[in-house]
Amino acid sequence: MNRILIAQWTVTLGVSAFLFVLQRELALSAFLGGLICVLPNLYFARQLFLQERSLQIRGLVWSAFGAEFVKMMLAILLFAVVFIHYEGVHPLVLLVTYFVAHSCNWAVPLLKPEAAPRPTP
Repeated sequence: MNRILIAQWTVTLGVSAFLFVLQRELALSAFLGGLICVLPNLYFARQLFLQERSLQIRGLVWSAFGAEFVKMMLAILLFAVVFIHYEGVHPLVLLVTYFVAHSCNWAVPLLKPEAAPRPTP
């Protein structure tokens, strides 16, 4: 999950830096789009992987469902806050950056799968 978050930050900052050269308003919209993607995923990763969880499968499944639900609600809330409070937003740039950063969830594992741990003798 760390690789995915790093890739999402990299995409967000890369697109924002590129657009900053062209037009600053576009860069801010791109940054906000990436932020709307990264922050909920950061919450999800923290809930699943950084807190000690029960080894029971039922606890893990409910934990994942709960974290995913909060992640989706957080993304919706962030979209609403940006569209309501930021008048200069460029919706197309924001949404494209959001979806490009979100595509890291499936692209990163496909491009470089994690190596399987070696069994200890």
